[in-house]
Amino acid sequence: MSEQLRKRLFKITVFINFIMVFIYEYLTPTMSDDIVYADKVAEAKSFFDLFAQEYEHYMGHIGRSVAHIILRIFLYCGNKIVFDIGAAVVFVLISLLIYANIDHKKAGDIRVYVAISVLMWLFDPTIANSVFWETGACNYMFTGCIMLGFVTLLRKAVRENWKKGIGFSIGMFFFGLAAGWCNENTSGGVILFILLMIFWKWYENKNFSAVRSYMVTGLIGAVIGFVVMIASPGNRYRAEGTEEAHTGLLALMARFLKITINIKDYYLILVFVYVVIAIAIAYRTGNKKKFFESAAGMLLFGFLFLATVYALIAVPDSHIRTYYGASLFLMTAIVSGFAWIANEGFKEDLVQIMATSLVTLLGIFLIFTYVTEGANLARIKREFNERDAYLAEMAKGEEMVIEAPMLRPNWKTRFSAAYEADITEDKFNWLNMFYSEHYGLWYIIGVDRESWTVY
Repeated sequence: MSEQLRKRLFKITVFINFIMVFIYEYLTPTMSDDIVYADKVAEAKSFFDLFAQEYEHYMGHIGRSVAHIILRIFLYCGNKIVFDIGAAVVFVLISLLIYANIDHKKAGDIRVYVAISVLMWLFDPTIANSVFWETGACNYMFTGCIMLGFVTLLRKAVRENWKKGIGFSIGMFFFGLAAGWCNENTSGGVILFILLMIFWKWYENKNFSAVRSYMVTGLIGAVIGFVVMIASPGNRYRAEGTEEAHTGLLALMARFLKITINIKDYYLILVFVYVVIAIAIAYRTGNKKKFFESAAGMLLFGFLFLATVYALIAVPDSHIRTYYGASLFLMTAIVSGFAWIANEGFKEDLVQIMATSLVTLLGIFLIFTYVTEGANLARIKREFNERDAYLAEMAKGEEMVIEAPMLRPNWKTRFSAAYEADITEDKFNWLNMFYSEHYGLWYIIGVDRESWTVY
């Protein structure tokens, strides 16, 4: 295949990825926190009121202001399709940022890009909450893009020894500020990455002469953003409301155990793949020096994965979606190793056949999965739309306690958080209360959809 044709097919593949994400985003209904934040944003009298609202949110709830300003802006637009397009762009941009961090790739390397896309689609256990849910996407995917963008730019600048002026250093300060103010554990991983880059330059020269000003300003910005985020009074209120069975050292050990179990339950396949690829590179290179040279990117991002995940030991409780940024590091590490094996380390026909076949078969599996799960998303969206229309109509009447159907259980899919955000039979459930307040009702009681006959 000629390089020109390969590049053209690469662009087509990227566009197909965009369309696939956009369709799934469009089929994802507005739910749970989206509705709460949308109702609050609707009170804003101007665009600048969004920042006043975010200040209140920072003081009383959580410090992730970058994520929630992005969310408020999308909600302020008043048209979800704007978010759907933006989210699809960001998903594809993340895949291209991962691609940019792969050292051993060809120009327009379709195998490498498809491998990245397959990992993001099929092996991200958080995808329902971090990609296909508006509030979650702004908190994790959008911020993940900011952080990975900063890491990618700084890594390229350091490796190519860019000598930039004061303007670039100022830009890196603000880029670092945003990256440090995104998400507690992954922003911490970004700070660790900057320190590793500075240490690398020091180790090469045994002095700080090669440490450029943009590395320092990026670090300062990231630290300031991180400190401002974790200093939020709202974080303290949330922490005080979290109960743990243990205290002191036992609490830390319990958190460590929980994180380890989560890695085993949700990321074990990726960890196994990482280990197998590392062993293959070690056997092929034959000595420590060549191994570290060939697997440098893989080892860097693998280390960032572990550091970012286990940084969660600092918080009492964490959802699996908080692992999203760390998983991007792990996927980058895996594809870095795969690219070395496929493009440099193993030229044998059998290995090339296996590498191409593996990516192709996973791509075909993704297509089948996409079609079947997309049908479930369409059914879920229809159920949400029917119920929303019904509740909006009932809210016009005098009856204030309304029964409404829950989702049919047989359409559950890993690409939707709808079942986590569904109403229940308990009218005092916090989600039921959210929806009741939104529609101006006293209570909403969930009933089985199969026995529902009103519509």
